[in-house]
Formats: sequence, C-alpha cells, structure tokens
Amino acid sequence: MNSLKSLLVVIHPTVERDTVVDRAILLAKAADAKIHLLISNLNTLSEHSYIYEGVDGKFFETQRKLFEEHHKKILAQVGEEVESANIKVELHFSEHHHLAESILDHCESIKPDLLLKSTHHHSAIERSIITNTDWRLIRKCQCPLMLVKPTEWDANGSVVTAVDPLHAKAEQAKLDQVLLASAKYLSGTLGAPLKVFHSFFPFVSTLFPMGGETVEHLERIRGHHMDKMQSLTAEFDIPEDAIHLSEGDLVHNLVTYVEDSNTNLLVMGALSRNFLERAIVGNTAEKILEDCPCDILVLKP
Repeated sequence: MNSLKSLLVVIHPTVERDTVVDRAILLAKAADAKIHLLISNLNTLSEHSYIYEGVDGKFFETQRKLFEEHHKKILAQVGEEVESANIKVELHFSEHHHLAESILDHCESIKPDLLLKSTHHHSAIERSIITNTDWRLIRKCQCPLMLVKPTEWDANGSVVTAVDPLHAKAEQAKLDQVLLASAKYLSGTLGAPLKVFHSFFPFVSTLFPMGGETVEHLERIRGHHMDKMQSLTAEFDIPEDAIHLSEGDLVHNLVTYVEDSNTNLLVMGALSRNFLERAIVGNTAEKILEDCPCDILVLKP
C-alpha cells in the first residue's frame, strides 16, 4: 500500500454509531481519498421465503420494502455526513444472500485501495468478536483489510507493524517488505510514530537456564534476530529505537506491546497455508485479532 485514493467502507445497519465511519473520514481527509459506503443486508422477508396459510405474500413484500427504505435512509445519512467533511462519496446498497460474498463482489468491481469493516465487543465478555464474515474476508479479500474496533484513536497514537524476518517461507520475506512499506506510508500520512515489532521463541533448552553458557546462547539468539531486524528495516530508514524485539509467547507479547505503545493501528500479514498450518496459525491469529485493543490492518504479499 503506497496510496489511498479509494476506500470501501462496510456500514453495520444495526449499530447506532459505527466507528468505521469515523475512521474512514479520518483516513480519507488525510489521504484525499474517495469513500464508497456499502450496506449489504440480506432481507429474508419475501413471499418466496415465507409461506403461511392465510397470509398474503404482498405483506412480506411490503415489509421487505420497508426494511430496504430504512437501510437506504441510514446509508444516505452517513453519506451526508461524509460529504459534509468535503469528501467525495458514493453509496452502494445490496441484498446479497451472503454478506462476505457481497463485500468481495464490491471489492472486485470498485477495486478499493482499502476495505474497512468494524468488529464489535461482546457486552458480556468485553472481547472483540471476529465473525465468520471477517475470517472469510481475511482469507479471500485481495485488497488490504482494516478491522476497526469500537474505540477512538489517540491523537498521539502510533502505527505498529509485526514482522518475522526469520520465517522459513520465502513469501514471508516479500510480506515483510509490504508490511514495512505500508506501515511507513500510513505513518507519514497520519503523522503517527512508526514502530516495528518482532517476537521469537527461544529453544526449549534455553527456557531452563543451567549456567552462564545457556545465558550466552540466548544472547546469541537474540543478537541474530536483532541483526535480521536491522537488515530488514534498513532500507526504510527506521531508527533502532523504533524496533522492539521480544522473546516468548507471541500473542501476549504483542498485545502487551500494543497497549504500552499507545497503538492506534497494528499492521500484520496473512499468508496462504495448508490445512494443518491454518489450524495452528489460525488459532494464534484469532487471539491476536480478538485481544488487541486497537484496529488491525491485514495485508498479503
């Protein structure tokens, strides 16, 4: 990502105030981008879906039209808000039978530089709920995807990207370049500090220190990872004090760092994996997506 000229924003019609609108306006103003607003809401009230004895099919058609009018009114109101911020806007309404497919279809036709969709906290457990729609978009959407949390951005908040320069897959090297380039662009566009995060897990033997030699071995591992990090970030002119290297559990360390770094946006990558890898890595990704308090931008090579 090196420009933002077109944003596709998915509006949740049942949320009183969708934070994704605020985020889209902020980004569009910073990058001088156009916003495409989409409400895609399956309406099941049709004479084909419901057959009740003694009930005229026209009743369900009337109800369907009322729902459609209601959602189009919401769409128009949000459109007026965007226009009042001197941002070009285009409205899109869909009754596709599958939300994710509707979004993907619009991505294909509009070809936005960024897709924005909100995630919401469950009131009982205070966690973000990553829906099946979100996961399908993460897997299938070819454009950058920003999952927006129901929080406000801090005026002094940072942009953090998580990289993995020692990953065995060659695609990761390309992905790390994409992550750093995109994070740097967003950092400059938003006027936010850029920080780079990497976490490694030491060998099992180093988890049970038995003397100075083991400590030295751990330091050599850490030094190797830091060398790789500095080599990776060198071409992006990222200062050493903006690089954070940690060891241990990735999810815990990353979430803690994001909280301590006053992060507005976490930039992370997604790779295509086989079934077994998807089961393992997917569990880690799910924890990151749900536990991170900030917005998350998902990119692919």
